[in-house]
Amino acid sequence: MFQFLTNRILKRKAPAVVEAIPKKRRYSTALYKPLVWIDCEMTGLDIAKDHIIEICCIITDGNLNIIDEKGYESTVYVPKKVLDNMNEWCVNQHGKSGLTAKVLANPQQTLAKVQQELLDYIQFYIPEPRTSLLAGNSVHMDKFFMMKEFPQVIDHLHYRLVDVSSIMEVGFRHNPALMKCFPRKKGNHTAKSDILESINQLKWYQDNYLRSDIPEGVSVPQREDAPVKRIKLDIAEDATTTEEKQEVSKQETKEEETTEVEKPTTDTIEEEASATGKETNTQ
Repeated sequence: MFQFLTNRILKRKAPAVVEAIPKKRRYSTALYKPLVWIDCEMTGLDIAKDHIIEICCIITDGNLNIIDEKGYESTVYVPKKVLDNMNEWCVNQHGKSGLTAKVLANPQQTLAKVQQELLDYIQFYIPEPRTSLLAGNSVHMDKFFMMKEFPQVIDHLHYRLVDVSSIMEVGFRHNPALMKCFPRKKGNHTAKSDILESINQLKWYQDNYLRSDIPEGVSVPQREDAPVKRIKLDIAEDATTTEEKQEVSKQETKEEETTEVEKPTTDTIEEEASATGKETNTQ
């Protein structure tokens, strides 16, 4: 009888014990200008027919300090027939990295499940919506696929992006000598390794390129101001009609006429003096 009552009491309290287990609390400190670094591996680059099969997320603050080294990383299950229809590059690369096998080995990682896990992970550190920027390398392509397959995550992020590859392209055009030293990506094409390389690249740009003081020995090209005459010609060429071009030309002519000062010649001075003398004699 005692054993029976004991079992009844324990059974009643068991659910209460489970419910009393606290859920994982949100990150207690607000991050300074957080960046949500995301990289996706896809079955191809055709948004209409290809799919995300791996996604990784690492969060940094505005100073590029990584908040959680482990981050969030997961494969996204797709049927084998989808993987078999990948292009040759994807078949070789994802097969060599082991990603194809990982996708097929984890059918429980459905798209809906992974999206919710990723959203929970981001909201744990950044609960306020639209306060963190999506960051990465050529991250606009990741965003295109995520808008289709991870819309809730995209809705939580700010609409602006931090694209490291854009800074690289500007650097190659503005200061190619300096850009010979920038850290190259190894090209492993796994989501997490790509993110870590992107973060290191942006750190290098901040330390060596995006800085207020210019390092000794580094030459930065100087821009020359456009001449005034060039600007006037451009304005005339930009006129949409013949009448507008003529009007611009008239205005330029008037400006030149008003700025010119007539210099008196020697003959003019003598004539004026002679006329003045005649007027005096007449009086």
